[in-house]
Amino acid sequence: MEQILSIQSTVTIGFVGNNVAGPVITHLGHQPLMVNTVALAAHPGYGLIAGGPMPDATFNAILSALPNLGKLKTIGTVITGYLGALTQVNAISQLIRAWQLEQIRGTYILDPVLGDNGRVYVDNKLVTAMRDNLLPLANFVTPNQFELELLSGQTVRDVPSADKAARHLLEQYPHLNGVLVTGINHTDNSIHDRLISQTDLIDMAFQKRTSGIAGGGDLLTTIFASWLASGHSINDSFKAASAQAHNIIDRSNNHLEIKLLENINLLKPIPKL
Repeated sequence: MEQILSIQSTVTIGFVGNNVAGPVITHLGHQPLMVNTVALAAHPGYGLIAGGPMPDATFNAILSALPNLGKLKTIGTVITGYLGALTQVNAISQLIRAWQLEQIRGTYILDPVLGDNGRVYVDNKLVTAMRDNLLPLANFVTPNQFELELLSGQTVRDVPSADKAARHLLEQYPHLNGVLVTGINHTDNSIHDRLISQTDLIDMAFQKRTSGIAGGGDLLTTIFASWLASGHSINDSFKAASAQAHNIIDRSNNHLEIKLLENINLLKPIPKL
């Protein structure tokens, strides 16, 4: 069992961010340590914003307490997802830097929850801050097609252009071991998840849905992190994450929510090495 620190959003209704990470990490045999960046009644796709970012003083105090509690050496993996405020970037980057000094074999996975379908749904300054301060620290980044455009500065329209943009990130950021791009629209009306690493390229192709589904990317990222934390290879972890996430997504008929708890047993136990 490994401790996985997940710094993401929380909602009262539905499954996104830490509401996905907590159950999935636990089900797959690890211990979730969760820090909430924002607390909402439901994600903004519902059309109602109720709640808001964690106060800076509270958020910073929680992150600052982790080293004082002696937790940095026990955390094997860190995931960051949706951030509620620009000021959170600095607090997270300080924590990651301190943690990487203590845990040299740790894995930091950046899920850049910035936008989708051509629409940025965070402050543009947050896009820049994440690219300048968190991406250089990340071992893996898991953008969707549009987020890959935002991070790379390149147009992404299909699989070849996604590969090109991902390789650009790998060249720019030597700390990156791989780019996991999700939801790439291709010319044959299929949709693809791609792992582009320093040594490999793996494609997972699926039939395109009529619409995306909230929380699907969070689910894939969490499964990937849990497999890596169990000692599996990057390639095997990606294949399992993509296949199992889509298996649950395909059983979710409401685009607002993945049916996580009804289908969590589709996440089979991670094989022991």
